[in-house]
Amino acid sequence: MSIPAGRMIHLSAFLLTTILLTQSGQASMISKPFKEKDVKEKEAIIQYLGHSGWAIKTQNHILIFDCVGYNERSLGEVINLTEVNRKKVSVFVSHDHPDHYSPAIFDWRKSIREINYIVGWKLETGSYCLCLGPREKKSLNGLEIWTIKSTDEGVGFLVKVDDLVVFHGGDHAYWGGSIDSFSREIDYLAKVEDKIDIVFLALATGTGQRSESITRGIFYAIEKLRPKVMFPMHAGGREYLYKEFAQEAEKKSLKTKVCYCLNKGDKFIYQNGEIKKLNLTLKLNQDLGQQSNCRRSRYHGL
Repeated sequence: MSIPAGRMIHLSAFLLTTILLTQSGQASMISKPFKEKDVKEKEAIIQYLGHSGWAIKTQNHILIFDCVGYNERSLGEVINLTEVNRKKVSVFVSHDHPDHYSPAIFDWRKSIREINYIVGWKLETGSYCLCLGPREKKSLNGLEIWTIKSTDEGVGFLVKVDDLVVFHGGDHAYWGGSIDSFSREIDYLAKVEDKIDIVFLALATGTGQRSESITRGIFYAIEKLRPKVMFPMHAGGREYLYKEFAQEAEKKSLKTKVCYCLNKGDKFIYQNGEIKKLNLTLKLNQDLGQQSNCRRSRYHGL
């Protein structure tokens, strides 16, 4: 039986991808793909939304941080609309700078039955939005939330969810000058929670520039908070900086695993204190598409 040319191209790409991943020790990601609907307690799927934007799916919740560039029609790229009403959706916005906040997020209420917004400044909205200042603690819809005062604008969020602890720093970074305003808030968090799973910290300025002080601040935060996993962020369009930092961190033999994203839609699975990338197969197939005329797939939400 002959195989149609189109199927042969896809099959060849798949086989080549399998070989590449086998050689790099990643073959298990193809043979046993993670079933996203099976997210259990203490597990999470993390998806990069660009710059400082992240979506995190846990057993009962979906958390979205500093998401810009997604309106109601493109919402399916952030979350899986077929299952969204089985989860409690919470949207966090650290401050109102345009690279962190877009009013379009409030249109998502048309598509999501149970959604809450938590913002780090005083915003005139309805009861669906919780406005928090620095050093506040709130319980909301099964979440425990603490805030810190950012060294720029707004706040950073520490969130307890489904027996996980996540910290999104917003624009909290050691931008230069005295480190005290940065370290004081990190020290406060270390007292609030001594077991943090995942942290997201700014690596670069708004114009995508790294500095010695920012890097020093990140390593200070890692040392004090001792998270299992750290993701650098705030370098949208210059994601190669994330990889550079991860390579630098690896030389320090940290107990914290530093991960990096190179593309919007990159996903990771966090289980039992370990983290693995989910969509290596998709990325390799996309790269192969230029040679095999495969259609480049758009990524889909959690």
